[in-house]
Order: sequence, then structure tokens, then C-alpha cells
Amino acid sequence: MRSLTKRPNRYHDHLAAAKAIAYLLILMGAIILVPLLLLAAPRYHAEISNVNWFIFPGVLSILAGFIIKFLTQGTRVRELRKFYGYIIVLELWIIAVVLGAVPFLMSREFNFTQAVFESMSGLTTTGFTLFPYEHAGHLQMLILYRSLLHLVGGVGLVLVLTTILNNAYGMQIFSAEGHTDRLTPSPLHSARTILLIYLGFIATGTIAFVILGMDWFDAINYAISAVATGGFSPHPDSLAHYHQVLSQGRAIGIDIVAMLLMLLGATNFMASMYFFKGRWRGFFRHIEVECTTILILLASPVVIADYMVHHLTATANQDVVSGLFLVVSTISTTGLTTVGNDLKALTFGLIPIFLLMMVGGHSDSTAGGIKSSRAAIAFHSIHWDIWSSLEPKRAIMSHQINRFGTKEDISDEECSQNSSYVLLYFLIIIAGATGLMFCGYDFKDSFVEFASALGTIGISIGVISRATPTPGLWIIIIGMLIARLEIYIFIFSFARIRRNIIDFYKENQIARRERRDREEARRKLRKELPRK
Repeated sequence: MRSLTKRPNRYHDHLAAAKAIAYLLILMGAIILVPLLLLAAPRYHAEISNVNWFIFPGVLSILAGFIIKFLTQGTRVRELRKFYGYIIVLELWIIAVVLGAVPFLMSREFNFTQAVFESMSGLTTTGFTLFPYEHAGHLQMLILYRSLLHLVGGVGLVLVLTTILNNAYGMQIFSAEGHTDRLTPSPLHSARTILLIYLGFIATGTIAFVILGMDWFDAINYAISAVATGGFSPHPDSLAHYHQVLSQGRAIGIDIVAMLLMLLGATNFMASMYFFKGRWRGFFRHIEVECTTILILLASPVVIADYMVHHLTATANQDVVSGLFLVVSTISTTGLTTVGNDLKALTFGLIPIFLLMMVGGHSDSTAGGIKSSRAAIAFHSIHWDIWSSLEPKRAIMSHQINRFGTKEDISDEECSQNSSYVLLYFLIIIAGATGLMFCGYDFKDSFVEFASALGTIGISIGVISRATPTPGLWIIIIGMLIARLEIYIFIFSFARIRRNIIDFYKENQIARRERRDREEARRKLRKELPRK
């Protein structure tokens, strides 16, 4: 084993993957076992019959993780081959999704595809659901488990694992998952700081919800869902449930707290640090904060007007709050709602909502979408191109944007890469929507639904239900995975896989050539021996 640490090779990379998978299995096993804590409360004793859904997969996962950890102990991994970190990240997410689907499958409320769908939606913090709410009364552990998938998936599986893998290799896969945030000089300390901020937001949100009238179980679930920008809800009508059981003042208070939590979850963690440290200029002059603020200000009046014109809620005040809530829920890619099926009821307000679906939240946050940083650079690029066409050739315009209050130059290469990403994003939406149309859905519903999946938003226009055909579910499953890991992880992963296949083919050719040469040498030797 010691030879594996001397220089990077294919076995070195496989060893790295095995070590990461070991910790993932232990982590997922622990997450699967957590819902069993509900049995400590007398009101949940009736769910004792459901413990097998969690005990068997949880214990077996932890056991498998410790076995792999034991087999790989005494070895160290410091450096991975180019792009192999992306393959490890992809492997970790696929294993986590399949393992996360086991409790859903064991409940017999989901078939295999539906269980994978629910698990993928939870871990990618999308919020699409096939949950049988008609049986929710005896599925409370499963409801909490869905929220725990949001919890671990919100900041990224690898970020959580990085806090355990305290070495350079751990930080390589941390970067490969798309994290560029450095809150402190130490990358490892940055990962742990992000985790603490994240959990702090959830704890604060839980307390606020309880004060406003939620019971502690709902408060925990909604706080996780809002901060993780996930969208899973203990109720089929999401937060609209509280507009029926609480006073209007308390229900609107819950909506406001949820909006704040969603915005916190969708904000770049570095920007959040600037805000809480009182560095206001760095926060408000950050390009992503500016972009999100402008989009909310532009979209809200249109959506609120749609609510008021069609009287989607009981009062004008509630129309205003619910319209703003939908805008915030969409741009933060959360998917919580305060009205039954918002998207189906909208008319002209659906246009800004669709655009917000594609933009999404900030980079290095729990949100999905193109990300507001890329959207802002794309808008700036259009401005720069138009300006350069109109101005004299001698005029020179600097391409700069504000990042945390500091002007930074944007190169032509960065603008080109940004435009390529946005174009790829649109092409994937077209491909996914086309697939849904082949499943029998109309043009508008297919595009809005897949845009919601690719933005990890989870607000459905009506395509996703327990009656959705299996091919349609798998199209959305793939879209959610692409959205959470971002497009380049797949490109780089396939580039590494292609390189591995080419290397394997070349090595086989060399081995066959060497065998032929040895056989030829033996034949010549046998021919010469009789003569001698």
C-alpha cells in the first residue's frame, strides 16, 4: 500500500474514491438513523412500526463505511489526477441518491423510480415531491427524513465530508463540487465556518417559526427547507396551510420569516459574512446582491399585479405578500408557496417567474440556477458589446464588475466562458423540455417544469405527480442532478473517463504488442535450437 502514496496513478485515484465513499456511507447512515429520535416523543410512538425503514439501511450503511475505512487505513492521498476529483464528486452524489432512496422504497409508498426521484429532489434541494400526503399522519419520520436530505444536500455533500477529510485531497473534491468560497485563509476552516453559518440560520429560523405559532416539528422542517432553498413541506399546500389555521397577522409573519430565510440561503456565504460583520459597502456593492435586488424589484410589481387582477388570495394585502413571496421563493430556488398552485394560476406574471427560474441565486450558496453572478456578467457583456460597437475604435472601455465592494477586471476569455455556460444551460432546458413533450405534455408546461427542475426550484406547473410516467420522472431526475452539480462537472468527468478509456486502450495495445514480440522471440529461438 505504501507505494500508492509515492506518485499519482490510477490505483491512487481509486483509493481516493474508496476513502471518500467510506465517509459518505457513514454520513448517510447517520442521517438515515436520525428520524428514529422522533420516537422519544410520545406523540410519535405510533410510528414504531416504521423503524425498519431506517434501522436496516442506516446500520448497514455505517457498517459498510467502516469496513471500507478499515481496508483503506494506513494509506494517504495527497494529489489526484486531472479532473478525477469531478468523477469522485459524481460518484458520491449518485451513491448518496441511491442510498437515500432506500427508506422511501422500504415504506412501499414509492416504487424504485419514485424513490430515487424523491431522494434526488431532497439532496439537490429541488423540492419536487411525490409524497403521499393522504397517509402523512403515520409517515412523520419519513417527512423529517426528507428535510434531513435537504439539510445535508443544501451546502453540498462534499462540503460536509471536507470537514472530516482534513487533508489536501479533501479540499480537491471540495473545489470540484463547485465551491470557490474562502471565508478564512484556511480552506478547511472555511468549510467548517460555512457549515456553522448554515446551521445558525436554521436554528434561528426554527425559533422564529415557533414564536409565530408553528409546532416544533413543522418549524424544524420549514426552517431547513427555507435555508437549504429546498421546498419540501410537511403539508401538501406548503405554507398556505398556515393561512387557514392561524390569524392573518401570524400567517403573514411566517411568510416574512420564510422569505428572509430563503434570501439568506440563496446569498453567497462570503457576502453573508460581510453583512453580519457590518461591512455594508462590501455587501451591497457585491454584483450578486445588486443583481438579485434589481430582479426582485423588477419582477415583484408584475407578479403582484397578476395576483391582484385574478384575485388569487382572499385580500389585497395577502395578494401583495403572496406575490412577493413567489418572487423570492423562485429567485432563491426554494419552491415554498403560499397559494395552492401558483404557476398554474398565473398569466402574464409567469414570464418574469420563468426568467427568475433560470437566473437563480448566488454562487457559493444553497441555491441553483445559472447563478446571478453569471447572469450579471452576461448582461454586462451585452452592454459592453453594444458600447464598443457604437463608440469610436480608439475608445477603450474597461470590463469591470463589483465583487464585495472591489472592482475586478473581467477578461474576454471569462466573458466567453460565461456566455458558453449560459448557452449550454438554455440548450439543456430545450433538450429536457423536448423529452417531456415526447411524454405527452404541452410546450408551456414542459418548458416551465424542466426550467424549475434545472433551477432546483421545485415549483410544479402540474407535470410532476404520482401519475407522471417513468420516462418523465427520469428526465427530471437527470435535470436535477445536472442542476446541483452544474454542467462543467459532467463535462470534466466525461473528459476524465474518456482519457481513462484511451489510456486503457493504449496500455492494452502495448501489452498485446509486447506479448507478440515475446511469442515471436520464442518461435525464433525454437527454430534455432535444432540447428545448434
